[in-house]
Amino acid sequence: MSARNDACNGNLKQLCRMMRAWKRKWDVPIGGLLIDTLAYQFIENWEYRDKSYLYYDYMSRDFFKWMADQDSEQSYWKAPGSGQYVYGKGLFQYKAKRCYNISLEAIKHETADPKREWSAKQEWREIYGTTFPD
Repeated sequence: MSARNDACNGNLKQLCRMMRAWKRKWDVPIGGLLIDTLAYQFIENWEYRDKSYLYYDYMSRDFFKWMADQDSEQSYWKAPGSGQYVYGKGLFQYKAKRCYNISLEAIKHETADPKREWSAKQEWREIYGTTFPD
């Protein structure tokens, strides 16, 4: 995890923290190790993995889409490093899809001319709660 995080400009650990906030806010049936495993797999091929954390909006959007597209029949994933089986606790895909759609709205507000920063922040808080973004 540390090596992948270093290779991704610290974005892996940030993504894991954000997804734990999402898990709490949306009561998502997913364990912390599964969040870490999925984030690890996702970020390996994410096009902006080496960019600044300022890309959190695209990272959120793309990760929610990636999670929503996970096979709902799959019952386990292999953890990075150990290869141990990490079992799902329930379906997370539907809530990921809903938050993908909310993230699209947030990004629309961020890229509007003029920017609608307050509206964007409200959308992100709907996903992550009041602890994110600051």
